[in-house]
This record gives sequence, structure tokens and C-alpha cells, in this order.
Amino acid sequence: MNFEQYLQTKQFSPHTIASYCKGEAVFSGWLRQQQIAGEEAIYTDVLAFMRHLQDIGRSKRTVHFQMNIVRHYFACLISQGRREDNPAAGVYVRGIVRKLPGNLLTMDELEELYRCYQLQLNVDRAKKLMLGLLIYQGLQTEELMRLEAVHIQLKEGKIFIKGTSYSNERWLPLQAHQVVELQQYLAVHRLREGPLLAPPVRSNASPKSLHNRMQHMIVQLRKLNPKVINANQLRNSVLTFWLQRYNLRQVQYMAGHKYISSTERYQRLNKDDLQSELQKHHPMS
Repeated sequence: MNFEQYLQTKQFSPHTIASYCKGEAVFSGWLRQQQIAGEEAIYTDVLAFMRHLQDIGRSKRTVHFQMNIVRHYFACLISQGRREDNPAAGVYVRGIVRKLPGNLLTMDELEELYRCYQLQLNVDRAKKLMLGLLIYQGLQTEELMRLEAVHIQLKEGKIFIKGTSYSNERWLPLQAHQVVELQQYLAVHRLREGPLLAPPVRSNASPKSLHNRMQHMIVQLRKLNPKVINANQLRNSVLTFWLQRYNLRQVQYMAGHKYISSTERYQRLNKDDLQSELQKHHPMS
């Protein structure tokens, strides 16, 4: 199994695979220049390569991207049985700024939004289900699009979320009222297979149609609470709330994050929010 085939087993997109293969060629070329075999490269060699990239003027983000490829390069060698360790596992570029989510809603605000939306008479049941899955399971729009009727396990009270190249699969519990709502929805639409959140008129939902319905739903939600921005904001709010109740690894699983660093962003946000509140309300501030 070569490097390209290894990436394919990780379910990366063709564009990502092509980009990673170019990066692997850069690293392999540098190893040859240094007369170092991939099986024999050590931690200091990885650091030397990173310094080389910096010396030739590569930006921090470019170096960060390249080091991620290097980690996959050694992981591929491990999968081939050519080495037992990954010398790039702990090598990261300092100073990479990742934007933290902001303008979050509290769980009380989210649940009030959900209750008010359920009372709207001009909203079809599918969109009400969509909002529940955003708030109680923290799903992304793309995950809603991939949901199928067979992913719902009503007896067990849980839902299956398929994984992708950038997210992990997982089973998530449903709220009791969601189980009732889904049971009624499946019965009315006589759904046993196929897309779960299909439009009420057509039997199949294209990604574009569901995306448009999501945008329309956000407009409706904004009338109930002007603080609503988009679906990402709702998910970010949910993940931040989860970190107040569960440990980091639990939230990583529930969010479908492939990397713990993605979850840690929300942990830092919790600390920033707490510090902000202290500065705002503490009598000595």
C-alpha cells in the first residue's frame, strides 16, 4: 500500500489526496537530499525539516500543513510494517491562530427557541425535527443531509451519524420528546428507508433543497430570537455547553471530531467566557 492508497483508506477527498501527495513528495525529496531513509528518520530529523521550511520562507500555516502530511507519511510507514513509531507525532507549529466561535447562545436560550418553534403553525414537521437535532445532538447541516430513516433506532432511543473524511461516526441519544416526534414523523411519511428529512411534497431531498430549507429555518428562528446567526452558531453553542457537563473525550466523541484539538477550542472558549464575566462583574475589576 503506497501513500496515496493509505490516504484513500482514510477516506480523504481526491483534492486532499492530491495535495497531500505533493507534500509527501517534498518531504521524501528532502530526506533523499539528506541521505535519510524514512524508516530511520528520528525526531530531530523532523525538526530539521521544519526548520528547512522556515528557512526557505514558508509561512507558519504552510509549515503546519506540511507537518500534518509528515505525520501521515510516518503513519503510512507504520501501516506498512516498516517502522513502529511516528517521530512527527508531537511536532506542531507554535503561533497558529485558530478562530474561536463567538456570539453563542445559552442552553436556556436554545431550548426556549426550540419550544417557541414547535408552536409555529406554518412550519412543517421536518424543520422542527431539524432544529431538535441541531440543539440536542449538535449536528452539522451536512450531517442532517446524510441522515436516513434507517439511522433512527426508536426502541433504543438513539440515532446513528455517519462519519466522513473530516468527522467520525457516532451513536447519540435522543431526548424522550424527540423519540415521540420521530415516531409520528416516520409514521406519517411512511418512511422505512431513504432520506430522513425529505421535503413534504417530494420523496427525495437533494442537498441543495435541504440547504435552502435550513436557510429558511434560520430566518424564521431569527424572528423568534434576533441573536440567531446560523446553524454553525447553534452547534458551537451546544458543544460549548457540553464541555460544561462532560469531559473532553466524551465531547470529542459526541461532536464527531477526529482530533482532540478541535474540541479543545471550545474548552478554551469556556475559559475565555468565564474570564470575561469575571472582568465584567467582579467588584475589583
